[in-house]
Parts: sequence; structure tokens; C-alpha cells
Amino acid sequence: MPAMYRDMPPQESPNGDFIGHHNGKTYRLRVEQQPIRARMCGFGDKDRRPITPPPCIRLTMCDAATGQEIDANEIDTTYFSLVVDLWQEDTSRGSCNLVRHSNAQPSVSISSSVTTSFPPQPERPMFMPQMTPVNQYGQPMTPAYGYGQPQYYGVQTSPGYPAPYGSAYGAAAIPAPNPSQNHTRNLIGQTSVNAQKLNDPEGKPGQWFVLQDLSVRTEGTFRLKFMIFNIGDPENSNQVMKYGDKTPMLASCFSDPFTVYSAKKFPGVIESTALSKCFAQQGIKIPIRKDGPRGPSNQAEVLPQSKVKTEDDVEVMKIDTKDDVKVSKMKTEEDVED
Repeated sequence: MPAMYRDMPPQESPNGDFIGHHNGKTYRLRVEQQPIRARMCGFGDKDRRPITPPPCIRLTMCDAATGQEIDANEIDTTYFSLVVDLWQEDTSRGSCNLVRHSNAQPSVSISSSVTTSFPPQPERPMFMPQMTPVNQYGQPMTPAYGYGQPQYYGVQTSPGYPAPYGSAYGAAAIPAPNPSQNHTRNLIGQTSVNAQKLNDPEGKPGQWFVLQDLSVRTEGTFRLKFMIFNIGDPENSNQVMKYGDKTPMLASCFSDPFTVYSAKKFPGVIESTALSKCFAQQGIKIPIRKDGPRGPSNQAEVLPQSKVKTEDDVEVMKIDTKDDVKVSKMKTEEDVED
């Protein structure tokens, strides 16, 4: 069991963000690019529509004694993992990441679905910390974000098996639930990502979490909650934590409210932002829209030349055909006279 550090009491900002103090450092998450809107994807898996623009979260670490920010190049984020959850617009109502639907009708509309506040159940194997808060003695505790002692979360790890890119490093796969269950996760996609050192549009390096693959099944207004964990073994920096060990939540934050529309009401995806383009140029797989409107006038201007030539050719062929008919008639009349 790893030794527990003696930490300062956690803090909670007025907007519900959790600022953690751990091992002499202060951890803070900030949503630098807020989600705005998305199109609901329903209960199928073939028509996934990501939230736009993709949420981008920056991690800052400060020295707890001096308050000075630590240079991003000096931060080891090898085992840092950010987990995202779907919450109600009113955060006092808790998580809404489970939605009930009928097995016979996989495309149930929001009017016939019911959201619940139970812990999320992944619908396919995922790599992420077990989202059950416990105290230092391993006992479950009710969520009380920002008050009392730091929260600790159980981590299911599998030593020696690295996790794929974008997942909590070294965590064991959680089996998918029974298909006969009538609940499924409302937030789907890549719900756990690793930190990456990226430069912002001004060229300043930082530790970033980019979530470009998130979709919501049902329409409504929601918030995203982001939580960061370090699942590295504190006694051995080259290994993940042992199975069943506890790790504190280092920091958390909420996004602004964003709207998920039905297919008929969806106004369209957000134009690519400067931050998205900046990260895409650094190798992050963010879909970038081409500049410029796509109205009818624009379509006429970019009409392919081959099509124009084809229309001209058709007109020429028509003229040639009429002339040929006239010539053939004249030849026939001359033959009759002879």
C-alpha cells in the first residue's frame, strides 16, 4: 500500500472547481476551450457526432509554498490521466451519465428516456480509474467535493500491460455490461486521455488534455466534469500503482453549459478555432473545417470544368445531328429525282 502524503486541505472555487494540494504541489485544471454544441447521436454507434469545439483543458502545477507556477517542461505527466463525466447543467443535481432506453427500440428519443445519477457503466472495455470515492481506510464515502480530507479513488491496474494511447496508463480493462441491461452511458467516446505537452497559439508550452472524441446520446443542456489522477506508484516512478491501491483526485473542473440538439434542430458544427488548428498542426487528430462558406453561390463558382465542357459537347452534338439529318434528306430527294 503506498504511503499517504500529508496534504493541505483541498479548496473549492465558487464555480465548483476543485483545487488539490498534494505532495507539496498545487494542481489546477482550467477549460481553455469550452464545448458549445453537439448533435445527439442516439443509441446507435454508427452516427457519432463529436462535441464542438473539442474541449481543451490545461493543467497548471504550482509550488505550494511559494505559489510559483512550475515550468511545463519540468512536469512529469507520464501517469497523469484525465477522466470526463457528464453532469446536469445544475451541478447540484449530480451526474447524468446513465440513460435508460428500451432494448426493442434502440433509437428512443429523449422524451422517452430517463437520465439517472448512478455511477457510469462503460459499454465497452475502457482504461480508467474506478470512479468510487473512498477514504484512507478503503471505506466508501459520499461525494463532498472541496470539503474535508482529500478524496481517494480505487485504481484497477494491470502491471506490465501498457494501455493504448489516450487512456489511463496501465489500467485494467473493465468488462462491458450485459447487453440485456436497459441502461447505457449517455457520454460516449474517448472519456479518458493522457496529458500532452503542446504549445498554445502564442507559442507557450503547457500540459494539455484534448478531448476531440466525445459524443452525447440524448438532447439537452449539460456540463462536463474533468478530473485528473496520477496512477503512478509513489514508491517507484517507473511503475503504475498496484491493484487495489488508492489515489487522490488531484484536481477537477466543470465546463460551461453546452447544448445537444436533435438532428432537425442542430444548427451545425462550430467553425474550427485557432486553438484547434494550432493543436492539429502539432499532430493532434482534430477534424479541421475548410475556411469559407458553402452556400449555393460558392458551389457555382467551383463547378468543375469537365462538367461545363460536357454540356457544350452535348449542344454541339445536337447541332451536328440536325445538320446530318438535313444533308441525308437532300441526298434522298436527289436520288428520287434521278
